[in-house]
Amino acid sequence: MSFVVKKLPLAEQEALDAAIWYEERQPGLGEEFLNEVDRAVQVLSDSALLPRIRFADVRRAPIHRFKFYGVYYIVREDEVWILAIFHGRRHARQLEERREQIT
Repeated sequence: MSFVVKKLPLAEQEALDAAIWYEERQPGLGEEFLNEVDRAVQVLSDSALLPRIRFADVRRAPIHRFKFYGVYYIVREDEVWILAIFHGRRHARQLEERREQIT
């Protein structure tokens, strides 16, 4: 089954903010981060149901080169909604609030 992937604007902004942070630490690393995020998002269109559910119906897809970051998303029928792209230590309450925007 193939899914249509949609991102909340806040998720896009989080990825850009993280890329800027990485770029400030090492030139070129921000671009690598965004490439890895894109790769993780592309995989979701074909295999969104593989990662396990973290809570409620929110799943986390890893960003392999940046192992502490993840793509947090929900699956609704034939759509994947990306709620957040952030570090695993951030509080899940933000995900609950964003999830409510879609349901």
